[in-house]
Amino acid sequence: MIKDDIKKFLKDRWNFIFVILILFIIIYRLYYFFKLGAQPIWWDEGDYLAVSKVWALNQNSVEWMAHFSGMRPLLIPLIWTLFFKLGLGEMTIRFFTLLVPSVVSICCVYLIGKELYDRRVGIIAAFMLSVYWVFTFYTYRLLTDIPATMFGLLAVLFFYRYIKDNTKSSQLYFFFLFGVLAFMTRFPLSLILITCLIFLFAVKRFTVLKDKAFLKSMGFFGVILIPFIIYLIYTKFYFIQFYFVKGIGGLIATNQPFGFYVFGLSVSILGTSWAILFFLGILTLLNLFLGFDIFWKQKNNSLNSDFFVVLWIVLQLIFYVIIFRGATDRWIIMLTVPMFFIASKGLVLIYETVKKYSKNIAIIIVIGLRVWGGYANLKHSSDLIDNKKDTYKEIKLAGEWLKANTPENSKTITASIVQNYYYSERQSYDFYTNDSIWGKCSDIYGALSLNETCQKKTEESFNEKVKRIKPDYMIVSVFEPVFTPQWAYTYPQKYNMSIVQAYMNNQNQPMLVIYKFENGH
Repeated sequence: MIKDDIKKFLKDRWNFIFVILILFIIIYRLYYFFKLGAQPIWWDEGDYLAVSKVWALNQNSVEWMAHFSGMRPLLIPLIWTLFFKLGLGEMTIRFFTLLVPSVVSICCVYLIGKELYDRRVGIIAAFMLSVYWVFTFYTYRLLTDIPATMFGLLAVLFFYRYIKDNTKSSQLYFFFLFGVLAFMTRFPLSLILITCLIFLFAVKRFTVLKDKAFLKSMGFFGVILIPFIIYLIYTKFYFIQFYFVKGIGGLIATNQPFGFYVFGLSVSILGTSWAILFFLGILTLLNLFLGFDIFWKQKNNSLNSDFFVVLWIVLQLIFYVIIFRGATDRWIIMLTVPMFFIASKGLVLIYETVKKYSKNIAIIIVIGLRVWGGYANLKHSSDLIDNKKDTYKEIKLAGEWLKANTPENSKTITASIVQNYYYSERQSYDFYTNDSIWGKCSDIYGALSLNETCQKKTEESFNEKVKRIKPDYMIVSVFEPVFTPQWAYTYPQKYNMSIVQAYMNNQNQPMLVIYKFENGH
């Protein structure tokens, strides 16, 4: 019976193509999963992992946790804490919270594209995400972008299924559940909930407030939101300050110029072929703009999907361009996904246009464009993964050395505090002294001014910190230069500290040196 169902399922051409795509994704992802293994982590990765280790090992809060609280959501660190508590290591975390969500996200894109338009758009967009170099690269980095994307896409999928068939009110509960999980993984994913709710009111107006199923689901939303509200109150709403007032961008405090480059960034990282398809796909949206009254008055729902995709893009741009005023490649994955849907429509437009003259040529063009874009992304992701796989290796080695060769109660001062704590499981402190002098002498990123007075006074206050915490070791490296004051590079020689371990590059130049404090200094 099951065998017959499988045969019947695979007889459908699009089902067969989808299965082939998923098999390709799994093989491709597993290849790099085993090739990279537990590659050295970066600062942001260490930020989440170190907090998880502190909780898992029941250690006291350390000074560097103050910057984490409120700025980063708690869901992923809590999940990773559970993994560590159960004795499951880093590779298990990578598999279940990165690789699996990566594959699920691609499946979601296919299903969303199918709901929005048709299976052609779904399969093309899913293929684009499956080889997209940004998405592939961060599938192997212990950050929140991949699981957040999965939760966000699941929220969109259940929401649009409800829109197309509002008799299935259970879809709303899943929408709110995954929407909350998304922004409790990455705060900007709240944009997905906002997008969906704006769209809902646009198509149903205030009649939705008379829908008992919707009101019940809103009650459910309120209940599952309680932990987040408690977290906001506990952290004195620092999340709002960081993203809207005084963060890296910040609408009010920093006078940062508008981030108009964000759209250019999102287009440029698509690559030439997919960018061309995206702009061609915009032509398919003309009916939405020319006949907007048809959508607004809901004379029919033929333009609903186009409006939803445009709204999805516009709200992302408003946040990153006007409010936060900045972005990196991984931050805008949820912006590029709807762009994939438009690019897929562009490819379908080419096919339908050329097919009128020659179906074979149309097929060749479609395959050619997909191969062109796919190869460019695969090559770029492969080169990037290989180039970055050993970065911060010395920090990992140093932390592992400290864990193997020092007492559990030893203390280390290092600019790479979170990575060092994660690998060494030893209390770690940075060069920052949290005093008024440092505050006046550093920028919003924490970089200390080269002003002679600032350098002298912060070194003096650092000496007071050394007397207070009585550290055993100090690490000086070429990494994290923003968090390393200039005086730190000469500090060991000035105070006659001894070298206990060093890591050199291929030219025999020091990359990282571990020093030992002598006689209480």
